[in-house]
Amino acid sequence: MSDYNEKNETVIRNEERHSSGGTVTKVAVAVALVAALGGWWYQSSQVSSVRQEMAQSQQKFEQLQSQMQTTATVAKAQVDETLAKMNDEVAKARQEALANSQRAAKQQAGRVMTTLTAKNEQLTKQLEDYKQATEQKSTQVDEALNGIKGDVGTVRTDVDTTRTDLSQTKEDLKRMTGDMGVMSGLIATNGTELSELRKLGEKDYFEFTLPRNGQAQRVGEIRLALKKTDVKRNKFTMNVLADDKTVEKKDKNVNEPVQFYTSGARTPYEVVVNEIRKDQVIGYLAVPKVKTMAKR
Repeated sequence: MSDYNEKNETVIRNEERHSSGGTVTKVAVAVALVAALGGWWYQSSQVSSVRQEMAQSQQKFEQLQSQMQTTATVAKAQVDETLAKMNDEVAKARQEALANSQRAAKQQAGRVMTTLTAKNEQLTKQLEDYKQATEQKSTQVDEALNGIKGDVGTVRTDVDTTRTDLSQTKEDLKRMTGDMGVMSGLIATNGTELSELRKLGEKDYFEFTLPRNGQAQRVGEIRLALKKTDVKRNKFTMNVLADDKTVEKKDKNVNEPVQFYTSGARTPYEVVVNEIRKDQVIGYLAVPKVKTMAKR
């Protein structure tokens, strides 16, 4: 009997144990199910919230887009209105400028015409004055010509006399061979003959009085230095300085053409001493007018 009771107690305890374990399992399943349902509800709630926010954002975006379109439309209308006003102002300014330029042009043309009229009157008056003066000059010229005609015969006579005198002077002047063996032109022995040579115009003449002090004196394009005089023998010695060269002309006679070449002359220069004194000589330098390279 006791064994039976023990077995029954054992069976009851096992059943209670099994019953307790099943309850725990059911509770755990229920908790898990509740947790899953809670998570699903939470996620559903979050998704719904996100969808609601997206719908609100979409609505705001559409409202903003509508406002931007409205603003753009208004701005375009304002710009069009401003451009239209500016075009009207530009057209008006052009018309005013054209009108002002036309008025200024008319005023300027009027001033120019006034100036030209005054200038024309002035020129006309000057022309009349010049015409009168010309007529007076013409009368004076006619009178002068009548007087000149009476003097022409006298002038011709004087010219013929001068030509005769010049021809006679040429005959009186001497031609000599210079110290370089070149036939000289006409030689003057005094001041009167030198004046006649100048009238011929064949050469340029430079008179000089050269002292015997050893210093070179410029005569024309050259320089001369008197070194020695011999009054009794009518001889002299001098140095000629030309083209950076010095040439001694020793024991030359009075009225003897002392000749030398320069780099720019085809014919020689000539120094002629007409008078020899104790401490000086007097003469002239003859320079050819045609100057080309010398052929030596």
